[in-house]
Amino acid sequence: SGFTKYVYAHFGISLPRTAYEQGYSGPGTKITNASDLKVGDLVFFNTVNDSDLSDHATIYIGNGQIIHASSGSARKIVISSLSQSYYKTHYSWGRHVV
Repeated sequence: SGFTKYVYAHFGISLPRTAYEQGYSGPGTKITNASDLKVGDLVFFNTVNDSDLSDHATIYIGNGQIIHASSGSARKIVISSLSQSYYKTHYSWGRHVV
């Protein structure tokens, strides 16, 4: 969520600080189907086994791919495919902000 907040701020758009706030009360229209995502949309994932379905925030960059900050030990910005089984099964929703 820090990464998404940083990127959107670069374009003059203020986002809440956490993935939870961005996903549940953030700006924009909720997108339930991943096939409806457009470039620049926020994409949220349920990465922790709890009732919060917005644990990780990413940005859709087109062609079925997202860019996000990795949560592994080597923290870096990575591009991942929504078709990977992990992302397919943990997808919560997107938000069309711009």
